[in-house]
Amino acid sequence: MKKYNIGISVILILLSALMIRSSLQSGAAVQGTAMGPGVWPMILSVAMILLSVILIIQTLVRPRPEGEEKPIDFRSTGMKRIYILIGLLALFCLLLKLFGFYVAIIYLIPSVMFLLGERRPLVLIGLTAGIVVFIVIVFVVLLQLKMPGGILLSF
Repeated sequence: MKKYNIGISVILILLSALMIRSSLQSGAAVQGTAMGPGVWPMILSVAMILLSVILIIQTLVRPRPEGEEKPIDFRSTGMKRIYILIGLLALFCLLLKLFGFYVAIIYLIPSVMFLLGERRPLVLIGLTAGIVVFIVIVFVVLLQLKMPGGILLSF
């Protein structure tokens, strides 16, 4: 278990460093506001680094429990769902780059809900529409942020 904890902590620290770098390029403030598109990702990245460091310290300090079994079964049903989720997120990133935020999020929300067991079409459509409307109202209308556009749909 120790090697998994340390390994995932190192991966999350590296991912957080990339997120911080990207956040710095996004800008700290939008004209007329105190916060810009880079503030929340920066806060979350720093929090993830701190939590990863805490996990490393706990892992190194805590004694190994006796009789500890194999902590992760990489062929279990739960792990297969994780692999599928990683694929869904990779496709989300591709769609985000190609078509922009709205197309990508309209794909991601029902896909993840379906993966987690939701099968009712009205719930899938309704929650997707509600979340997209919420994002538009809060981020585009109120915070006046521009959502990422894709390279294929940039007119």
